[in-house]
Amino acid sequence: MSLLSFLGLKRPNYDRPRLTLPDILHRTVVSGLAALTAYGLFLGYMVHKETLAKGRAVLAKREAEAKEQGPVATQVVDEVRERALAEAAAQSVLKSKPS
Repeated sequence: MSLLSFLGLKRPNYDRPRLTLPDILHRTVVSGLAALTAYGLFLGYMVHKETLAKGRAVLAKREAEAKEQGPVATQVVDEVRERALAEAAAQSVLKSKPS
């Protein structure tokens, strides 16, 4: 089998429509886009997986630091976070109100 007959450019003895250049280009573009989509999905999954692994590592590090500091230091940090969140929420509510 020659390359021309594989691409449909050499007409064999039976009645099969000949592939034209636009048809070959169209098939190439569609195949390329399908491959690009599969590659994008794969990369998206890998980035997601890596992000989760980094987040788990940071969380484990913070938990280890909290255990070293003791329960009193953890309560103080939690109170500071809660106050900062409350202040941020109050500011966003005040900004969103029409004057």
